[in-house]
Amino acid sequence: MLLAAVLKGSSKEALNPHLLQLGQMLTQPDVCHDTEQTVYLEQLVECVAVLLSVCEDDCSIISLQMLKVLVTVQSLTTEQELCNRVEECVRCMCEVLGFSSVCDLYRLHMADLLQWLSDSQRCWTAHSVHSNLLDIIALQSGPVLGEFLPQFLTLLRSCLEPSRDAELRLHVFTVLSKLLLNSRNTLNSQGCFGGVCSGVPAGIIDAEPGVACGPTAAAVRTSALSCLLALLQGGAISKEQVGSVEAKLSVDLISALEEDSQLARLLACRLIHTLLTLTAHCLGSDTLNRIYPELLKRVDDSSDEVRAEALKALSVWFSSLGKCYDTETQRPHLQFLYQQLLLYLDDPDHRIQLIVLDVLKVGSVVDSVLLQQEVEARQAAALTSRTRTYEVKSVITRL
Repeated sequence: MLLAAVLKGSSKEALNPHLLQLGQMLTQPDVCHDTEQTVYLEQLVECVAVLLSVCEDDCSIISLQMLKVLVTVQSLTTEQELCNRVEECVRCMCEVLGFSSVCDLYRLHMADLLQWLSDSQRCWTAHSVHSNLLDIIALQSGPVLGEFLPQFLTLLRSCLEPSRDAELRLHVFTVLSKLLLNSRNTLNSQGCFGGVCSGVPAGIIDAEPGVACGPTAAAVRTSALSCLLALLQGGAISKEQVGSVEAKLSVDLISALEEDSQLARLLACRLIHTLLTLTAHCLGSDTLNRIYPELLKRVDDSSDEVRAEALKALSVWFSSLGKCYDTETQRPHLQFLYQQLLLYLDDPDHRIQLIVLDVLKVGSVVDSVLLQQEVEARQAAALTSRTRTYEVKSVITRL
């Protein structure tokens, strides 16, 4: 309070010779990171606001220091009113310094901000001020982030190393997911993400080994799957890049289908659905034949939502079969898959029955003769055992 009052009562001429010293002082850890008390943080913001008001464009020599103070306050507070005040102060700084937008301010200082984060990242935990700063800077810089991809991705890779704090990795995966969901306006704003992210899809899951135990490790793996889904669906990487890592990726995703977490299994099903869509007609028979039995297991999942997602993925599996998938040589696989799907027409859940019917419609295109034979065999078995099953004849009619 005292410093803000002194600055407010000083003239531009009196403050200008001391601007560098003031900027350095305000960014000292024992000043800037010392407390989360709202009253104290408000005064830090007030000091910046007063400097801008009194010294105006002369503050350009300490604009980096002022921006560091403001983003640090945002990372420390949960008070929306104070966050709004910080955003107002950032806009004021842009006006005073002649920038047309906040992005211009970040563009000027992004390299220094990333270096600032990198210098301390080895000491980060999930509760460190700087881990929250990563979130603030990455999201607020918007399209500017895409201009500094190599530095940013180097920082992320270091934070996601398996040896790092599990909760920190969880936090970083969450930040990365947010960025990937809006990649065109963040990581891929320059259209360069695909060129610098070689191996990123497989590397995301590798960042959290499946052997790690405990709820935090499981949460990290789930977050990694969510992040990977955002990457594959966000359009930031090409189909060719996905294809180059599909062998490793498919193995990891099949393993993820066995996760204890329902959400993780659900995400794994959606990821396989997306992988099959992106690599349509390109996957080899061996890969395809490894995938469908694991999806069938999930049709028996304890979660109806996972069951439905697994069936949708099987529908895409049928659609993704290319010329390399010889229906004659692969007939035993198709026969087994048809047989198993027909069993689910008797499922107690009517919604599942309808989804299975839709899957069979798609699958009928692959080998309609074989499916016809299996439907008739199923119908005969149902009549012999006098079991009240779903009308199999209607399947033949509607296919």
